[in-house]
Amino acid sequence: MSLFSRHKLSEYESSDYQQQLNEFKYKITKFEDRLDKLQNDLECKSQGEPLQDVNVINAEEAANRVEKAAQKALPHELKEAFDEINSAVENEQQSVRLYQYELGAYICANGKPRRKRIYHIDALSKKLKKYGYETKLDSNDSDGSYSFLEVSWKGKGTSNVYKIDPAKKYILPLEDTEREITDSVTGKTISHEVAYACPRDDKWKIIYDRKICSDAVVVPGKNIINAPNWVKSIEPIEAD
Repeated sequence: MSLFSRHKLSEYESSDYQQQLNEFKYKITKFEDRLDKLQNDLECKSQGEPLQDVNVINAEEAANRVEKAAQKALPHELKEAFDEINSAVENEQQSVRLYQYELGAYICANGKPRRKRIYHIDALSKKLKKYGYETKLDSNDSDGSYSFLEVSWKGKGTSNVYKIDPAKKYILPLEDTEREITDSVTGKTISHEVAYACPRDDKWKIIYDRKICSDAVVVPGKNIINAPNWVKSIEPIEAD
């Protein structure tokens, strides 16, 4: 590389370098297409659709893998969903669409747009209902590139405010959001974290804290009484 900084590339060197770069880009593209195809095959199998040229796993195993992936991603996706919902509420909207995929800019080898998973909308729909939201899956495109989950908050929802004593303090952990924190060197689990609802800068947000919570996620009861519906729907636990 130092030689390149000392003299201008000859026409031959420049052409050779460009050819190597093009070959490298081609290999990356083929590798990404292969990953995309494997992901699409797995998701198709989970929906009962036949796979093409794949006989490594059966339908039951594929479905189990998709379910495990959905549950693993749920804590992060729930946080992202609440962020989108809060933004919609601030804009005085009554509903929001959460799209399952983010589409890429080019077409893969299988002829479909490259897509990146944003939400596992089936699992997310079930979880949001527990927080008092009305959810509706897109019936026309259940697992297509433009599939989405429509979330609305027109209904009354579930409220646990009657359990709140304004003079006491509480923590508000979200169900099924526990995640392991592993050591990057040893790969061993060193702690567990849980997502909590907390007021920050005059807004309710989702933050992660230790499973045995710290003072950072303790909320005065008086703050919960006037909180958004999704906060009131969380089962409160009195802080020690």
